[in-house]
Amino acid sequence: MNIRYFKTGLTAAAAAGAMMLASCADDITTGQGIDESQYETIFETNGFVRDANTFSASNIVELYEDTYRTSIVVGLTQASASSVSLSASFDAAYLETYNREHGTDFQLFPESMVGFSDEGRMTIGAGALESSRITMTVAAGSSLDEDKTYVIPVVVSTATEGIFLKEEAGHCIYLVKDRRHLSDCYKGDNLPKGYLFYEVNDTNPLNALSWELEDGRLLWDVVVLFAANINYHQEDQRPYIQCNSNVQYLLDNNEIFLQPLRKRGIKVLLGLLGNGDQAGLAQLSDSGAKDFAREVAQYCYMYNLDGVNYDDEYSKAPDLSNPAFTTASAAAGARLCYETKKVMPDKLVTIFEWGQLYLRSMPTTIEGENIDEWIDIAVANYGSTSSPVGNMTHKKCSGCSTEFALNGGSNLDTSRANTLLNTGYGWFMGFASDPSRYSTEFGRMSGAYTLYGSPLKTPTVFYKKDDPTPYVWPDDMD
Repeated sequence: MNIRYFKTGLTAAAAAGAMMLASCADDITTGQGIDESQYETIFETNGFVRDANTFSASNIVELYEDTYRTSIVVGLTQASASSVSLSASFDAAYLETYNREHGTDFQLFPESMVGFSDEGRMTIGAGALESSRITMTVAAGSSLDEDKTYVIPVVVSTATEGIFLKEEAGHCIYLVKDRRHLSDCYKGDNLPKGYLFYEVNDTNPLNALSWELEDGRLLWDVVVLFAANINYHQEDQRPYIQCNSNVQYLLDNNEIFLQPLRKRGIKVLLGLLGNGDQAGLAQLSDSGAKDFAREVAQYCYMYNLDGVNYDDEYSKAPDLSNPAFTTASAAAGARLCYETKKVMPDKLVTIFEWGQLYLRSMPTTIEGENIDEWIDIAVANYGSTSSPVGNMTHKKCSGCSTEFALNGGSNLDTSRANTLLNTGYGWFMGFASDPSRYSTEFGRMSGAYTLYGSPLKTPTVFYKKDDPTPYVWPDDMD
């Protein structure tokens, strides 16, 4: 099809002038048709294959258990007038193409260990843009080499006329590593556990994986993303969760930066604190606490987090005419913890003892439920210890708090470790660990040997901000 554009009047004159100027530098050839081959595919209905969980065509899978499951979906660039039948399968021949295009020498994952539900059959209904989903099951057998990367090339084909699944778009790639040999953070039911705050504005939380004992177990059991904020929404006249760009980046990319921690047994919590306005964690009314607790729960469930840490700091006095607020008090802080646990009973509700959030000042019962039922962990300020109230025991309290950035607080040395064991403390806390200070930080935690019978291993890897690559410590430090 040849398309000609006709210009008249001033437009034509301007075009002619432009042609005359161009002729000074270039010869102009006239009378030839336009090469329209580059436009031939723009009206095609093309399909593309994606992992349904990440919506990516290239996925990293780390096997921590013997079975891994995910889903595969096909999308269309435009809806088809009729139903589309599709079939997914393992495409062993595509490995050579993939390695050649990416300059890699990955090996093929054993095809016999990959299965598809419904024999890989999918359909896209007439007028729809997305297919039904199938489940892909990956079994981790004994033949896998823990040091190698394997490829599962999934291809989707269709016999439906007018639907095009071209080579790259028709494939979904899974790069698989066997991580089952890696130990987790479990160190015993009755031994103290580690609770670590990361200043995520400048530090990658994956650095918790640097803290290993000589026997391979991880030191930290809980990591707090410090911190999101409780803010006041002026237009809606209510408190809400505000995440700065660094916190939101981790949440949006939690499969990369947070779920690897959880797969090793580390609980990941969202830290919350005040932000210089009238919305505060310990000055919400009963109804305000209920509303805010529901939003906290939505974040935890949406981003697959294990709970929350409340830190009552940096808030101004509220407008008491607003029904969302009340006078700041330990009772109001306790109510928020109670309401939070009520809406997410399977998640951790924890506090940093500061502001109004001290256990000793809180009511020990709310609506007949003891504080032991709605606060899971209380960590003390640097150099201090937490003390149980109500039905709580020391298992929910910290007996050591270390501040790494300013070299403050207590050291987890042999003496302090023995105190934790003898008193029955369940936790020790660290704040603001950073790879640039590992030489000092690891030295301050020498009591790990007393607690677990294995000393801390000299760190070998670290992670730069917003980068999941494990770098060599200290060689790759900037």
